[in-house]
Amino acid sequence: MPSLLALVSLPALTINAFAGSYTSPHGPEPFYPRYLISPMRDDIPYSPVGMGLVTSKAGMRIHPVTGAHAFHSGVDLGARLNQEVYNLLDGQVIRTGWRGALGYHVEVFHPYPFPGIRTICGHLNAFCVRPGDWVCRGRVLGYAGTTGRSTGVHVHYTVIKADTKELIDPMEYLALIPSYVKALKTAQYQAAIAYYKQNSKRNLEKIKPLDLDDEEEEAEISKEKKTSSSSTSREKEKFDYEIP
Repeated sequence: MPSLLALVSLPALTINAFAGSYTSPHGPEPFYPRYLISPMRDDIPYSPVGMGLVTSKAGMRIHPVTGAHAFHSGVDLGARLNQEVYNLLDGQVIRTGWRGALGYHVEVFHPYPFPGIRTICGHLNAFCVRPGDWVCRGRVLGYAGTTGRSTGVHVHYTVIKADTKELIDPMEYLALIPSYVKALKTAQYQAAIAYYKQNSKRNLEKIKPLDLDDEEEEAEISKEKKTSSSSTSREKEKFDYEIP
């Protein structure tokens, strides 16, 4: 039986290793427009960094930098500096760049399973896609680093329901991806995705930016702000991007 975090390899790409804890967002963005795709087997639940070990689970924890009891919106996956970070399910890039405590990141909207899933890869050393790009399964989104509030090289991975903004356990999501890939190969879903791509520009405008509690760059969030943010994140909103 294949391992949950299966190894995927691509030829190494050398880029400047300028990442570090509390890296300043000022200066040129670490954008490297490379188009790299690694073939992935449909029956294996890969992680964004292949064999990356989970170094911190989602949920409440003692923050490794601040030492405070805080909520962790995703899982941390151990990685090597500049290791390729992969997209696991077809989708559209909706946000890249600096994201507070998450450092440099890439956020992807996946139209399937309907009404959609958002995935975020944070603490990147560099990224190679831009908002609006359609990214297939196996596409390299960027390279692992330690930007933002970080104690070492790793990739933060968050999974969110697009309509309710409810956080999903990333490990449960990874285990389900092979079944999603199988469904996407049917004629019905191929047609639905093709229709979405035709309207991708208009759809991108309808997907609002999403802020997470653990994006805060410095200082602790006040109780009032936490309560407000928590309440807002649970509110359902109409999500009417165009897909049959």
